[in-house]
Amino acid sequence: MASEIESGIASRSFEGVHVVSAAPVAVPTKVAAGMSTARKLFITTTVILLNFNVTLGSSLPSGAGPTLNAHFGVTSELQKPLPVALFLVGYIFGPIIFAPLSESWGRRPVFLVSFSIYTAFTLGCGLAPNWPVFLFFRFMLGCGAAAPQTVSGGLFCDLYPDLRPRGMAVTMLGLTSNVGPLIGPIISGFTSTRVWQWQFWCALILAGVNWPMLLMMPETFAPVLNARAIRNAEKDQKNQLTTSVIVKTPFSLREHARILARPIRILSEPLVFFTDLFILYQYVIFFLYFGAYPVIFRGTYAMSNGVSALMFIPTGIGAVLAIAIFVAWDRFHKRSVEKGRRWALQEEYRRLPLACLGGPLFALSEFWLGWTARPSIHWAIPALSGIPLGIGIDLTFLALNNYLTDAYDIYSASALASSVFTRNILAAIIIPLTTYPLYQNLGTDWACTLLGCLCVILTPIPFAFIRWGPAMRRRSSFCQKLARMKDQDEGNNLAVLY
Repeated sequence: MASEIESGIASRSFEGVHVVSAAPVAVPTKVAAGMSTARKLFITTTVILLNFNVTLGSSLPSGAGPTLNAHFGVTSELQKPLPVALFLVGYIFGPIIFAPLSESWGRRPVFLVSFSIYTAFTLGCGLAPNWPVFLFFRFMLGCGAAAPQTVSGGLFCDLYPDLRPRGMAVTMLGLTSNVGPLIGPIISGFTSTRVWQWQFWCALILAGVNWPMLLMMPETFAPVLNARAIRNAEKDQKNQLTTSVIVKTPFSLREHARILARPIRILSEPLVFFTDLFILYQYVIFFLYFGAYPVIFRGTYAMSNGVSALMFIPTGIGAVLAIAIFVAWDRFHKRSVEKGRRWALQEEYRRLPLACLGGPLFALSEFWLGWTARPSIHWAIPALSGIPLGIGIDLTFLALNNYLTDAYDIYSASALASSVFTRNILAAIIIPLTTYPLYQNLGTDWACTLLGCLCVILTPIPFAFIRWGPAMRRRSSFCQKLARMKDQDEGNNLAVLY
């Protein structure tokens, strides 16, 4: 895990401390090389469970809407979706702070701070004295929930240089991203029918299970570990003043501003922008359904809160089937590479064909739900539309997020943060303003038809990436920086370029 700098001057900067040494220093240039498989699995499991916890919290209030609204005296249809919408607003601000800081300070401190905020405000939601305070706590909850969604991709790059195990880790992360919000309404729908706080007590219990694992999770970001190794070496040699000196460097506001602005800067790249656009649409529809399903299944089929929340189960089944499709494609692609098939050697074919399948399936689910949800048709038929919905959204998320992670490597946290940032801005605006009016004014059939047609318009995006993706990556300033870094001596420490 460590390489020796046998001669010359070792020089690194970290958190305002510039260390210069002429002595040999052990530097952990490759985190993954010296880490056991069991340790990697522990870190990966910890992060995936963190992601499950925070995504579950995003949709938690939607399953106990009547109880929650009755307690706080909420009658306005525009205010009822606000607990979910304001959580998504928090998702807007969290990623643009946590993602770039994870590429400067390291992964572990960011996870600790983020999950601390999430845990504290989960408790706050359960103790909120009134509606405005409850909504503010939901916003802060969203801010704290942002790190697992955005920083995990960078952490997986630290752990898995090989794209195949990295892809599987991102796949499982994507599964929890979509299954977590489906479980939330089921928990609240059955536990909070009388006492609305029980949904948050359940979330706190799950967070408590995750905390010991998080506290034991080590740092994985190589530049931080390298700076730490050099700093420790200098402490050991503190009496050898002729060979080392530690110099404080001034705080650079401009440099830190550039770090925090990286997710916004990276959004200007076509590869990131159009990926965000496609994911954005499906993400908005996914969360729109947490308000639409009660309208459809409680209104059309007179179901109770808990039973109507069970209608999300087919979507979860679809998400699991998407994982099976992902694994099957990965094996097929691997065999094709081993046989030297020309198409398989192109990076775009590693992930993007899955998104080419996911888009049409997602659109199909919209038309299916819209034209089968009526009293004359058994409730199971529209509920089963969740299967292509789950397959479609998971394949799209997994393919495009893996593609961004592979393309942007150590910058993937910022690339994913830009995606989270843009989709949550629009989701937070659209969901409270359109959910009830859309389905009440157009009806379930035409509302779903409109959404399906918009999805059809966006389905060519992954096909375009397969055709023009290599050219986009060659013109990407961030990808060019990564290429230059990889061309340097592999024994040198990876450095984050600002």
